[in-house]
Amino acid sequence: MIAGAARALPASASVPALTPIRQHGFTLLELLAVIAIIAVIVTFASLSIGNRALDDRLEAESKRIEQLLRLAEDEADLKGIAIGLAFTVDGYRFLIADSRSKWVDYAQSGLFRSRPLLQPFVAELRIEGRLIPPISAKDEAEADAKPASDDHEESDEATTVKPQVLLLPGGQMTPFTLDLKAPNYPVSMRIEGDLLGRIKRERRTVEKAAAR
Repeated sequence: MIAGAARALPASASVPALTPIRQHGFTLLELLAVIAIIAVIVTFASLSIGNRALDDRLEAESKRIEQLLRLAEDEADLKGIAIGLAFTVDGYRFLIADSRSKWVDYAQSGLFRSRPLLQPFVAELRIEGRLIPPISAKDEAEADAKPASDDHEESDEATTVKPQVLLLPGGQMTPFTLDLKAPNYPVSMRIEGDLLGRIKRERRTVEKAAAR
């Protein structure tokens, strides 16, 4: 019965044969386009990660300088002494006047030891709007190597590392502006101190700096 019914079906009602599906592959141009897109994505991701790491270090370094300045203020007030701060080409030093009124390092270790700036940051110090050049490595080395001698007071004075900022008892300090920045990076951190010893730190961008 079923076999007879199958034979009675018209030719148009028969099950069509399966048509093979044509497989398409990627052309060379398509592959190159995909590779280019992946390369762009990877580049932007790498830049984002790198900038984030640099930004975190900039934030940490500026915060460290701010905190050390506040601690040096407290130290000067507590001990009734003047503490100097001098910026060199690759770091900064806390200074104190010795018995001969020559400026020497406040400490060889501990909080107020000489410190390098984290790479690749540079510090730009301004006092009364004037850019103060950092102490050169040559002058710094000569001052450190010069032996103390009462017979050469004038020579000693010429080779002494002198402070650019003074922190005085009672909370007063030399008004200053310090910009911590990295080459070709659009963000910097500014630390400011006024005559009354008030210190503030702020984040700055190229657009914000240009507007002032």
